[in-house]
Amino acid sequence: MSEHAPPDNALPNLRSDRSGVTLVLGGGGFKGLAHVGVFLALEEHGVPVRSVIGTSAGALMGACYAHLMNAEEVKEHVLKFLSSEEFQRKGFVSFEDSAKGNGMGSFLSRVVSGIKRQVALERMFRRSSAFGGAALRFVVRGLLPNVDIQDLSLPVAIAALDIASGEEVLITEGALRSAVCASSSVPGFFPPVDRDGRLLVDAGIVDNLPTRLARSLGAMRIVAVDLSAGLGPIPEGEVGMSLLLRAQDISTRIANRSRGGFADVVLKPELEGRSWLDPGEPAEVMDAGYQAAIQAMDDIRDLLGAPG
Repeated sequence: MSEHAPPDNALPNLRSDRSGVTLVLGGGGFKGLAHVGVFLALEEHGVPVRSVIGTSAGALMGACYAHLMNAEEVKEHVLKFLSSEEFQRKGFVSFEDSAKGNGMGSFLSRVVSGIKRQVALERMFRRSSAFGGAALRFVVRGLLPNVDIQDLSLPVAIAALDIASGEEVLITEGALRSAVCASSSVPGFFPPVDRDGRLLVDAGIVDNLPTRLARSLGAMRIVAVDLSAGLGPIPEGEVGMSLLLRAQDISTRIANRSRGGFADVVLKPELEGRSWLDPGEPAEVMDAGYQAAIQAMDDIRDLLGAPG
């Protein structure tokens, strides 16, 4: 079976002697754009990627890279999608007040933000999710091809959580899009995904950085990307839902510290104060990932045994 953790034969290539690093990509919503910057830095310095294990945004960006196999193409593909009229029309409700400055424009932005927040909260308590599955499927379809996981150019494992049994699940075959949707379905925000009779959600609530699972698959030379760094100050007048999300961020940071011990190198892009629901300034987020990888490049080279 390919959807149990850890399957003995899920990714046999991880046990080969082929050179390269295994990327373990953590979740973090739109902060996951930082993974693209990591891809760019690794390619720029000739570091080969042998496999990808990701959860949520890490699964989405990792699968995109495993499909295109070119970091610049991934960057262009993602930026084109995020700047498209269709994406701009869809939008995402944020529990953060992103309006800045003073004046009538700022005031109206805060009013609209408050209305959106209230609508999302009502949906969350009356339905299975705040956003519904269509919004997530729209993003996944816009970024990933309609192929099976095993058809990608790199071995890929996608982490999810069986919400009925409480078991972590690794998906290594079958439809790519539904697997990524399952891995990205944050409970309360997006509905669970029914895949082969199992109700799957984002595994990030229990394991946001699946380095332990990577080791159990035989992965060597693990470079993990932790998106949980940088909380930032608490804004004045923070609402209850924002505080709940902040507490979840803190919980993720604490858990990721222990998971980092299973990796050889851990990258922590500087993303202080950024919400996982904020798609703004994507190039800036990508650059944060790039800079984190550049700063750790000597350690990555040592990991590969490559000359400096």
